[in-house]
Amino acid sequence: MVTKKNIACLFVCSLVMLVSCELDYAPENTLVDEKVYKNEKTAEAALMGNYVRLNVFIAGAPQDQNNYANTGYTYQLGDLTTENFAIRENMTGYLAIEKGEFSSTEHDGVLKNIWHWGYNAIDFSNNIISGIKRYGQYNEAMERQHIAEAKFIRAYVYFYLLAAYGDQALLGNDSGDGVVLCLEPYNGYNPDNALGRSSNAAVWEQIIQDLEEAITDLPVSVPDVKSRIRANKAAAQALLSRVYLYKGTFTNDLAELELSRDLASAVLKTTGYTFPTSSTEFSTALFPSNEYSQSGSYPDPTTRSNELIFYQPSRLYADDYPSGINYYRKNTLYVPSTMKDLYDENDVRRSYLIWRGSQNDNVKDSTTMKYSGGEYNDVIYMRMAEVKLTYAETLVRTQNSVSEEAVGHLNDVHQRAYPEGMKPELYTTADFPTVESFLKAVLKERNRELAYEGHYRWDLMRTNNLLEDKKLGAIEKTRWNLPVSDFEIRISDGKIKQNTGFN
Repeated sequence: MVTKKNIACLFVCSLVMLVSCELDYAPENTLVDEKVYKNEKTAEAALMGNYVRLNVFIAGAPQDQNNYANTGYTYQLGDLTTENFAIRENMTGYLAIEKGEFSSTEHDGVLKNIWHWGYNAIDFSNNIISGIKRYGQYNEAMERQHIAEAKFIRAYVYFYLLAAYGDQALLGNDSGDGVVLCLEPYNGYNPDNALGRSSNAAVWEQIIQDLEEAITDLPVSVPDVKSRIRANKAAAQALLSRVYLYKGTFTNDLAELELSRDLASAVLKTTGYTFPTSSTEFSTALFPSNEYSQSGSYPDPTTRSNELIFYQPSRLYADDYPSGINYYRKNTLYVPSTMKDLYDENDVRRSYLIWRGSQNDNVKDSTTMKYSGGEYNDVIYMRMAEVKLTYAETLVRTQNSVSEEAVGHLNDVHQRAYPEGMKPELYTTADFPTVESFLKAVLKERNRELAYEGHYRWDLMRTNNLLEDKKLGAIEKTRWNLPVSDFEIRISDGKIKQNTGFN
């Protein structure tokens, strides 16, 4: 039976489960599951730990938090092997991903860490789902909600693991090897019981099932923006819309694209969210500066955008758990000048979000205001700009024509990026003589708006645009996904197989 350390700390700085499908040691016994999941307060504390582990998987955590050090930064994958990043020559792990060429050193670095922390978050979910079903003795509706939140987190993690490691999963290869489906709590390492990889189709099916079940039991109400750190119905709908978009694009599966469209539409119609129209939204509420202050602390933003659907704040619990993203530092990854040229001159995303940053560190190069300059920046998982662009894209794909409604949503996102008096002319349907011309405009706008938020690499893959290394050129499609770390193959006694492009 899987057990956990003391969970008195609500947000789990001391809630540690060093467990996942690939670890070779059992968890420590300090508090049995029955005590954790019997009542609402302690079960919710465990659930908050699940959210923390989702963030560790997606964004990493401060390196001075011993339990969260040496994590993989999954969001970075969304911009590697694209025009958005340039990589320092000493960053061999990232260069391997950029080039699609891996040595044994790289296999034991970023690849292993992302897999490890993904399954760590999944096992948190599995323990919560299993524990509440078995031991829960509190309000039934709240039990179902807690299980739904755990399923949402499990689906979120599996979605990113599949995009990264699934053998051509975003290219319509349903029969290819996906990732390992672990749906029960981990109970210690036993090579005889090691699981192999399920097919891409089976993993897609599990992700969709988890989200559909979560939608049924998650709260319908939209909380105040400061409280959108937990999943509700709209957050699960937004994620499922993204899932169907990613799954259905390459093969032009109209049924899946229609589901993506309808889910996005439902989120856009949900009372409680708004899409602010001022260009100042980027600097005041979406990506405010969290510069290190004179007092030696990082300020917690007090104003946040009402377009946020689901995010993790820079401080999850007062001053006790600072968190967030700090990985876009110029000594590691920087923004090439060609990326800045993607924006028009008056586009505030050019002048504010891409900037010089530190004047003591690679002063001639640029970085991005998103997740740079400090450890404590809000981690944005989903926001309305993405949903609007998804809706515009799927509306056109499913209708096979460019409508005024679709162009209107593209205009909303594009126009918001310009100050009053400097806005460009509105797009009209006449600007898009073909469906393909509109889809190219949406893809470009997705990159301009959502750059460095974990999207573009996957957008290029699902739309069959070449992934390229700036020096070596195009990468073979069989290497668009990542290889599985050799460590996982060894520890499973070969039951986990390598992706075809890396055999």
